[in-house]
Amino acid sequence: MEYCNNELCVTADWLINEAEVITRHMYDHMVKRKQIRVVRRGCRNTEAAVAYGSIPERLRSLIEEKKGNIRDEFTRNLLVENIEQDSKASEFFSQYMLPNRHHLPEKVQREYYTNAILLNACNRMINDRKTFRKVRSHSTPRMWDELSKLIEDLTSATYLHTLPANARRLEDRFKKYIAEGYESLIHRNFCNKSAAKVNDDIKESLLTELIGDPRNLDNEQVRSLYNIIAEKMGWKQITASAVAVWREKLEVVTHPGRRGGTDFMNTVAMQVKRSRPTSPLFFWTMDGWDAELLYQATSINDKGHKVTTYTNRLTAVIVLDPCINYPIGYAIGTHETPQLITEALRNAVNHTAELFGQRYRTHQLQSDHYAIKALTPLYEGMAEKVTPARVKNAKTKVVEPYFKYFNKTYCQLMPNWSGFGVTSKKENQPNVDFLSQYRHNFPDQEGCKKQLEGIIAIERNKKRDQFMELWGNLTESEKLPLSWSQYLYYFGAETGFKNLLQGPGLLMSIEGVKHTYDCFDLSFREHASVRWAVKYDPADTSKVLAINEDGTLRYELEEKYVQPMALQDRKEGDYAQLERVNTFNNVLIESITEKRKTTATAIGEMFNENPSLNDTLTKLILVDSKGQHKDARNANRLGEAAPKAIKKASPVMEDVEDEEINLGKMI
Repeated sequence: MEYCNNELCVTADWLINEAEVITRHMYDHMVKRKQIRVVRRGCRNTEAAVAYGSIPERLRSLIEEKKGNIRDEFTRNLLVENIEQDSKASEFFSQYMLPNRHHLPEKVQREYYTNAILLNACNRMINDRKTFRKVRSHSTPRMWDELSKLIEDLTSATYLHTLPANARRLEDRFKKYIAEGYESLIHRNFCNKSAAKVNDDIKESLLTELIGDPRNLDNEQVRSLYNIIAEKMGWKQITASAVAVWREKLEVVTHPGRRGGTDFMNTVAMQVKRSRPTSPLFFWTMDGWDAELLYQATSINDKGHKVTTYTNRLTAVIVLDPCINYPIGYAIGTHETPQLITEALRNAVNHTAELFGQRYRTHQLQSDHYAIKALTPLYEGMAEKVTPARVKNAKTKVVEPYFKYFNKTYCQLMPNWSGFGVTSKKENQPNVDFLSQYRHNFPDQEGCKKQLEGIIAIERNKKRDQFMELWGNLTESEKLPLSWSQYLYYFGAETGFKNLLQGPGLLMSIEGVKHTYDCFDLSFREHASVRWAVKYDPADTSKVLAINEDGTLRYELEEKYVQPMALQDRKEGDYAQLERVNTFNNVLIESITEKRKTTATAIGEMFNENPSLNDTLTKLILVDSKGQHKDARNANRLGEAAPKAIKKASPVMEDVEDEEINLGKMI
């Protein structure tokens, strides 16, 4: 019997010829039926080995009747009886870190662990022997010859170790283990720098700087430059292969220098994993994209000749809702500008009105840093939170991969497709010869724009139902409406002129057409001296927004309703509009009357409480409620002798009704 792959086995020849429990035919039959397990196949000079534990119990009983309990005889070893598992040793070797920050290989961990438990077993046998001898007052003889024999017998057994078979060397290893512990079993050749050529911080620093040079020196160039310094410093020369090893080892440190900080953040630094928004209008992201569709354009050069170019491309600013990658807004132009970005956001909020019946804004908007200072007020108006992406970090913007999808799904099918980016493989690009022959059929700028608009319309139609279904799951508190005045403030066109409020209202001209606007807000007439800038929607001029110079005053105005002079010309709705104006004027008069009553009362109380102001009364010629001031003056001169006159001359408004009548006549 022997151990094969750490398992007790018997040879097929022993099983057939010596034990004589089965025949050759029966053995072949059992192997074929997998009733016994062959651990090692037989070949020249090597017999087949069968796992003893896989032999059926009835056959093992026959073997034990003939040969006895051969398992016990074979495995009898006093050292094995003292072996115990050591969890501390297992943890130590599994967690041990080499100087290069590597763990020990698993095979080496098992080897060192086996050495440790065997040396622990030796220690137990020695201590037990000492205790036994001490009780009988006998001296303890040396055991290392016996122990080395026991350990040598284990070499081909279950415990595969690397302890020395020589008794003296085994004793030395044991003493070092007892003194230094588990670490004494780790071979010093691990990370041994005695033979290394780059063996200190200075040499490693030089290699780091050469490998991390932004000029991207290859291994041979680094070797040559390093060896020039090494020769002068008396260091050992290195090879290009050694540089390759160090390049891999120093990859993290040298990557920013070789590839740049942007590439480092995108490929080496830790990335943040994010999930898509669960509902529409929770998050919008936007960016400009040079569409991969070519169009032809003709211009006049300096010599007055017509020149046609065929490599022109339009820029599309896409506002994307990543919930289902729905293009909620877009704008197309020759190049990206703040105006084009504004147009894309205008398209987005107007499209929400097409979908949901009114305009909405988003909870969060992500943009890049292009014209960020000028566009920040617009971004803040469109979203509760504005979170610009980190500079030069395309991975934070999911709109970037959407452009790739858009290009591959739609644009690539067009005959004027220009291909993927310049970093793409040549075999993935369109046939240049075909493009050259077809270039005369390229659309013009307007035709190319219609291509992109048609593609976006297809994309929207494909995802509209799912987008609407998700929107229907939202509560009203989760929606952010965009009012008409907010819409005009951020996206309204301007006439370029300032207007004053006049009697008929705010008179102005929009695109050559005269309009008159007014406001039913009472406070609007308190700012008659303000020169108003007016913002309007070219598609709907029925309402405009009036804004003062610093934007602190904003009023929503509506176009004046035109009443017919002749009653005979009246139509439905005319009377209601007339009553609306009359009601406004009545409320205005009431508010003025209440204000005058309040001010008159306050002034009267002031004069009553301060007699020293009597002379001031004369100067200001303040009248009483009956329009008199001489009576009040004379009453003050009479003093206490004429209480009735004083009562009559009091500046307090006693006859409020008369004042209201006078005010009504004035208005």
